[in-house]
Amino acid sequence: MNTIWRGIAERVRGYTWKNQNVTGVDVGSRLLKAVTLQPGHGCPMLQGVVIEALGSRSNLDSQSDLEQDRHLVQVLRTQLSPSPHTVGITVSSPHVLLKRLTFPNMSENDLREHLALELDRYIPLDVQGAVWDVYRHKVSGALGNEKDQAVLVVAKKEFIEERMRQFEQQGMSVGFVDVDAFSLVNMVAYNYGHEGTWLIVHLGPTGILSVVMEEGHPMHMHQVSYEADWYGDLLDGVLSPSETFGNGYKIGASESLLLEQFFKETIEQVIETVKDVSEITDKDVVRGVFLSGGYSVLEGLQSRLADSLDVSVTPVNPFKKIAVPQNMQQDCRFQKALPLFGVAVGAALRGVIPHD
Repeated sequence: MNTIWRGIAERVRGYTWKNQNVTGVDVGSRLLKAVTLQPGHGCPMLQGVVIEALGSRSNLDSQSDLEQDRHLVQVLRTQLSPSPHTVGITVSSPHVLLKRLTFPNMSENDLREHLALELDRYIPLDVQGAVWDVYRHKVSGALGNEKDQAVLVVAKKEFIEERMRQFEQQGMSVGFVDVDAFSLVNMVAYNYGHEGTWLIVHLGPTGILSVVMEEGHPMHMHQVSYEADWYGDLLDGVLSPSETFGNGYKIGASESLLLEQFFKETIEQVIETVKDVSEITDKDVVRGVFLSGGYSVLEGLQSRLADSLDVSVTPVNPFKKIAVPQNMQQDCRFQKALPLFGVAVGAALRGVIPHD
């Protein structure tokens, strides 16, 4: 079997950079984010970023939305210099299905052969119209001697091919298709290290994405939509793209009262995920939490999470170990937008190859 996802979620540690620039593209529900990295001495260097607001998207597969996506691809050509020839793109829910599997020890080839024959047992999609890959890893703790775990990644073939075609029509090839959760693990592991068990919490318009990372591997992923329909309008009003990438924001008394329910739900979801860690690893408590995404910068969220979990809560800096030009470091708009680039940076970090 040959899928476009072969080799997903490769770790960055011990890898060397290719002799070319790498662009990671994250097409979100509200914003397009892109990051171009280039080889450097000891660490990659940031060459350019793009952030572009998307229009209203009532039907993610509609013709109007596809036309808008084509326009966004054109934006990459005009705003990134030099224009990228190859990009890595990410996909997320609802376009991708992630399913955690536990199975007896078997080889990589045996696992793939099993899934190729029995895929319809695991997914609610037409197998003939799906593309898939599997990322496997060893289980730590008591189960590790006899069981393996894997993450099955599945998407509609038509959607993936259309997304790739949009880039190809603008003279760019898609080097790989990744998943938001794996890109976040790549970004955090590269910038903050691989040791230990950590929780990455990515907060954005589509909901809460929680990823448990153990020793640099994605061990567990959980994504939920917000319970209240009005969260999006409230949070976008408080943290509009123009303010996040512009002159800053302020939360008034009325917004603070309305945000209480959002804070309560977010904290409950994170606590529930932390409890789940004991079921998938031999470690009872995560070492800390990394916050990512546009909604992660809400005033008070970091301190309230830290108090509730009694662990460190760190807002991620996707460029912590990436050389950033001085003019960008001094740009307040760039600094305010840092939490938005986590997925795009993680995708760009895939542009590496192992040492020979």
